[in-house]
Amino acid sequence: MYSVVIGSQGMLGKELVAILEARGLESVYADIAPGDGQVKLDITDRSAVSELISKYKPEVIFNCSAYTNVDQAEEQEEIAAAINGYGVENIALAAKDNNALLVHISTDYVFPGDNDKPYLPGDPTAPQGSYGRTKLLGEQLIEKTGSNWQIIRTAWLYGPQGKNFVETIVSLAKTRDSLKVVNDQTGCPTWAPDLAKCMADMAKYGKTGKYHFCNGPQCTWYDLAKEAVARAGINCNIEPCSSDEFPRPAKRPAWSVLDSSETYNAIGWQPRNWQETVADYVKTLNT
Repeated sequence: MYSVVIGSQGMLGKELVAILEARGLESVYADIAPGDGQVKLDITDRSAVSELISKYKPEVIFNCSAYTNVDQAEEQEEIAAAINGYGVENIALAAKDNNALLVHISTDYVFPGDNDKPYLPGDPTAPQGSYGRTKLLGEQLIEKTGSNWQIIRTAWLYGPQGKNFVETIVSLAKTRDSLKVVNDQTGCPTWAPDLAKCMADMAKYGKTGKYHFCNGPQCTWYDLAKEAVARAGINCNIEPCSSDEFPRPAKRPAWSVLDSSETYNAIGWQPRNWQETVADYVKTLNT
């Protein structure tokens, strides 16, 4: 499998690069701010995307790039849409022109967040904020291109290659006696190395469509914070609170649990639960 990884310098992109290299698969790595031996690419430049994909003619295009600042997107929806929407369309059009499979990452924020059971890939979408709207736009534009695609929605991503909630909480807990964390938002944390492995395996699976991938089981941000601090062995009291106590520019979904069972069946394995991956991760933070 010969591939192009777009967004190779992000938290997920770095993990995917490591997976592909470990498997001995030949790939080209591209990013707006590329690393050594990587290619510079601005996905909002349609001609640049077309030229790169036409030059390398990959079998698979992995898109890990995105505008991910949820709160800032409320003021910069046009910029977020250029990246999460029309930039993604540029990649999908290039995939179609070169008969490549596009494996694209999307988000739980495309859903309204008012469900009482895990969201299935085919459930109705209704994003509540700018970030979710721009990510849904990307999904819709991919479908309209008629390319071969897999859209993998995920949530609450954390890992060693980028800033994330777990790292932030552990860092804050080292300097404070107590922390308040919201306990009225429920979702599924996702370990970035597992998502990267899923992407590589889904590309081999080849079947197009929408999928979900997270580590289980469901929890709240409070649950995740409390577990991370306990696993890190830090003496800090984690207190539950409501979202109203921490108002943010963008509304967060109260419920964003994703049903990943179809994806688990497709790839033939199920990831470890998030408590185990958090335990491994905080060991690296402590060193």
